[in-house]
Amino acid sequence: MKFFFVILMFFSLSAFAQPSDLNQLMKKMGLEYKLAVKAQSADVMHKHLTQFILLVEQAKKHPFQQEKKQKSIEGLNLTITEAKKAIAFAERGQLDDARAVLQKVDSLRSQYHKLHEPPSFWQLLFGQ
Repeated sequence: MKFFFVILMFFSLSAFAQPSDLNQLMKKMGLEYKLAVKAQSADVMHKHLTQFILLVEQAKKHPFQQEKKQKSIEGLNLTITEAKKAIAFAERGQLDDARAVLQKVDSLRSQYHKLHEPPSFWQLLFGQ
């Protein structure tokens, strides 16, 4: 899914001390998300979502640009909240409902990714 690539972009534009570690973390997040969406059983989905949440928690510890830090953490917290909702649905065996919630996670990712997009050529040329 597009999740991995956008998360990669989301963090790559932030200031961080260990880019290779963060890059590995993002790859793992994308994989866990993808595996959770494709899971055919509640147990498997629960396992991948739990791991996904742990990885998002780790991502919150990486330094962000000061002016974007609060919004970035807010987005990651909302992502965790939605992933926990998906876990609750999975525990009740409602995998389709859990997948619907995971679509919200994808939407959040897109929304908060915009915060870290570099300025366009025109914005650089003419200002904001």
